[in-house]
Amino acid sequence: MAKKSSKSTKSKKQTASPVEKAAKKAYKANPKAFIISIVAIVLVIAIATAVVYFAFPDTWDSIVATIKGDNNNNGGGSTNLVGGDGELAVHIINVGQGDCIYIKFPDGKDMVIDSGCTTKPYDSFGKNVVLNYLQDHVEGDLEYLMLTHTDTDHVSYLDEVVDAFDVNNIFMPNVLSTPNMSKWSEKDKNRFNSIPQEKKDMFTDEDTISTEQYASFFAAALTEPNCNIYINMDDDDNTNNIVIRDDANTYEFKFYCPTKNYYKSTNLKGGERINAVSPIGILTYNNRKIMFTGDSNEINEPLVMARTGKIDCDVLKVGHHGSETSTMGDFLDEYTFEYALISCKYNTSYYHPRQETLNRLKNRNIAVYRTDNNGNIVLTVDKNGNLKFDMQTECSQETNYIGYVYGQKKTNVKAQASVAKQNMACLFFNTRIAA
Repeated sequence: MAKKSSKSTKSKKQTASPVEKAAKKAYKANPKAFIISIVAIVLVIAIATAVVYFAFPDTWDSIVATIKGDNNNNGGGSTNLVGGDGELAVHIINVGQGDCIYIKFPDGKDMVIDSGCTTKPYDSFGKNVVLNYLQDHVEGDLEYLMLTHTDTDHVSYLDEVVDAFDVNNIFMPNVLSTPNMSKWSEKDKNRFNSIPQEKKDMFTDEDTISTEQYASFFAAALTEPNCNIYINMDDDDNTNNIVIRDDANTYEFKFYCPTKNYYKSTNLKGGERINAVSPIGILTYNNRKIMFTGDSNEINEPLVMARTGKIDCDVLKVGHHGSETSTMGDFLDEYTFEYALISCKYNTSYYHPRQETLNRLKNRNIAVYRTDNNGNIVLTVDKNGNLKFDMQTECSQETNYIGYVYGQKKTNVKAQASVAKQNMACLFFNTRIAA
């Protein structure tokens, strides 16, 4: 007796589905009528698509965003987030020509993104303004700290922030520091030279930065005890290596960093290319989305757009202090913001913010708040998803839409000095409740 095989050697006959059988029957009965019916169905679908596209653009955008994966693993938010009961607070600290952002997450954890300005001490502010501000708000350890890129106006005070707090996690660009230490004090030399070689080896890009400001932060970060160091770099376009979430899964902060291939294929010669390594982060909480950009510009904005697809965001922290080469029209159309926050000082040699950029925001009815006109700005999101803006100084939208036109003479803005003094007090008098 032959053994029974556990698997049949014969292929199973493929049977047609009921729909296929009905279609074949209809075609045989009246081929001409069948073809006309198919054409009619296609026309109806095409007309319906056109109606939705032109008459209901918001609905069309939602459909496209769903198809492109707005909420997938590489989109702007997690599909698994649940509503949170706490408050999210984002502080844009007025540091003049520079950036310093402090975030208090709903679970009480703290994050600082950049801390710098053009000179040290900078503008008309006291040297300890940032530290005083943070010490008034940070409770216990500073869980997260990120440097977006190596420019002085983003890093000049970040070493002092590291020294002032016990920092748990530091995120920094894939750029090795190679300073000239000939004029350094022995203390500073010893600190830099004490960096473990295995930590220096984490930075794989061939380009290096030699500025003293970046070197000071580099040494402080890599010698910070009990601190995890992460590089702002994704494996590829489909990977987000830096994603911050709470245990309850109520918020998500997802960053789109330069990829390994980008670093390998792009040199950092020139300010625009250094700016373009800034990660773009999308913070999602209670159905609100806030985008952070560092000094992102026309180089990396399209790269991130290609990765995320269209996303309906609420608030934009404007890239590069309102430079004309940042916050481009296509970028604004891809993410459809309602509010924009600019960290800048109008009366400087950098001529920020530029009128071209403000025009792009105004033409899209995006409300603008600026640290040079409004002082410190605090944005909060409550348990119901309501947005609220607290500012030191009231300023009209008409004024906030006025920027620098290349070639015009700089104005003497005496109000900056009074705003600078108010900044020391960390008080907020004016409130805007967003819809």
